[in-house]
Amino acid sequence: MMKMEEMIREKGKEDFYNYYLGLGYDQKTAAVLTLFTYGKYRYQDLKMDDLYEALCKGEEYLPKHVREERKRLSRRGGPGRGFMTGRAMSLSAPAFGAGGLMKGSGVCASRVPMEAMPMPAMAMAAMPTEGAACLAEDMLCDSGMDFEDEEFATDEYETIEEKDARTAAAEPTSTFRMTTNTASAGVILNQLRNGRRIDKSMVRIEEMLNYFRYESKIPQAPSGDMFNIAYELMDAGRDRKYLYINVQGRKEVRDRQNILILLDVSGSMSSNTQQTQAMIATIISKLGNGDKLSLVTYSDEDQVELEAVTINGEQDRIHALEKLLSIEITGCTNGSKGIEKAYKIGKKNYIEGGNNQVILITDGDLNFGITDKGGLEELIEKKKKDNLFLSVIGTGLGNYKDDKLEVLCKHGNGVYRTVNNLADVKKSIDEEYASLVNIIAKDVKAQVEFNPEIVQSYRLLGFENRALAREDFVNDKVISEPFGSGGYGVALYELTMKTDDAPADSGLKYSKLVTTGSQEPGAIKIRYKEPLADTSHELEKVIERAEESFTDNLRLAFVVYVCAEKLRGSDKIGTAEIELAKKLYKELGDSVKEKNKADLFKLAGILEKSEQELGIGIPDGPFPW
Repeated sequence: MMKMEEMIREKGKEDFYNYYLGLGYDQKTAAVLTLFTYGKYRYQDLKMDDLYEALCKGEEYLPKHVREERKRLSRRGGPGRGFMTGRAMSLSAPAFGAGGLMKGSGVCASRVPMEAMPMPAMAMAAMPTEGAACLAEDMLCDSGMDFEDEEFATDEYETIEEKDARTAAAEPTSTFRMTTNTASAGVILNQLRNGRRIDKSMVRIEEMLNYFRYESKIPQAPSGDMFNIAYELMDAGRDRKYLYINVQGRKEVRDRQNILILLDVSGSMSSNTQQTQAMIATIISKLGNGDKLSLVTYSDEDQVELEAVTINGEQDRIHALEKLLSIEITGCTNGSKGIEKAYKIGKKNYIEGGNNQVILITDGDLNFGITDKGGLEELIEKKKKDNLFLSVIGTGLGNYKDDKLEVLCKHGNGVYRTVNNLADVKKSIDEEYASLVNIIAKDVKAQVEFNPEIVQSYRLLGFENRALAREDFVNDKVISEPFGSGGYGVALYELTMKTDDAPADSGLKYSKLVTTGSQEPGAIKIRYKEPLADTSHELEKVIERAEESFTDNLRLAFVVYVCAEKLRGSDKIGTAEIELAKKLYKELGDSVKEKNKADLFKLAGILEKSEQELGIGIPDGPFPW
């Protein structure tokens, strides 16, 4: 094994190897998963032992069809620039599998400037057929072009428009879709890691708040409530306060699991195989005896790799991993077709009283089939009637369609996360697996009512694309978002407090404001449905006082908020807020530091760096907002 470990060190893959060992895989399996990656071609009929033997011998391993292609090209006088030349693999290559092909995401031919394409790809792209376009994408994936270059980036995000403060007398209620999603934070951290420009619409404040870990009380099932509602207030001077709200869900894991992995294997996923393989290996490691696993892949066609395989021991997990290693990446992205297939299999193998979950892994570049957001929303709304939940794991750089993934997740009653390296896999898949696959409540909405005798105005920080009308809170036909087991959602408000004894004025011409005389600043309400129910339950928490009362929870939330606004290039913060955030960062205690040790230094860097250093705005030009 020493020789194998030396090889792993030479490849710089010790972190992956140790991670796989930590999941409970033996040394042989961990080594194969570390040094072989699915994607280039199918390892048909090869077992883990075969791949391990090739590694131990240090010999070049090539599938039969690649060897035959080499012989054919050799007879023609050399390999030239054929497909198989780009796909051949040897143990001396920088990565086993697709990772060595290109630095960034391949994209469908229609997404790349024509002058940037190799000539054969240009010819294919000019053909008026879907098949030609998919073949062109396949060629681009083998071309070595760097699609991480921002010149070719085709990322798509929902536009964000920041909201101003609302007067409590005129609009006493603030209503929004509560969420546990963290996808935006994953996107931002990936942009920072790769030195790429950050666009304002990438930054969803509420998802950045949710990414970090706080001290919260978890309700105990079955006697306790579904959620624990906590709040804190911080005095920021000049009659301003910040209100921190944490809605913590209880832990509830079902005994029987029916997990269906839906994997995008189109050309644009060619650079994501290493972290994707780690995600799937993590999910497989979490399955207990008696659980069902299905694996469906899709590109221009869908393929059922595994259907409702019952896990009854380690050998079944190894078989699933061998099937994963046999998967090929090629073609364009007919995501809607894959979704149809996944839901069909999920419905067929549905477990009554169990957890029935589809996990979609993709960059969201759906370029064939149903591609528009309206059509995807209609598709998922129809499919979720089968009581299967759809969670989304987004991955990719340069060709990432966040707006489409948001739609799929919101309407599929699942959670949405972004994973782009091993640290992301550890945090969002390994450590938070229960909240990813065990949905405890759906359509979770929040409504905060402010007392105009105490609060002059308020501003909800973030949630711009999750705002609801006041009446939507009690309308059970208006959907919201789910919570997974042990999941939590964080909200932060900026409040301006009343400073005199004058009665609050609604500003209305024909009616006057009537208040109760209460000295409570406000009340927090949460409304939700149980996973398979159609009617809602409601919880309420009164904000009992306006005095300053806060812990590291609010300190951390405020620091994250200021970092998010800075990344947006927002005019909502200034020097005072940045300096307060730096002060609060230094005051953070050991407990919150330990919970967030892998991520806190990133916040410090955001606070200290200039906008230009962070990649905010566009080079050599004004900020686009």
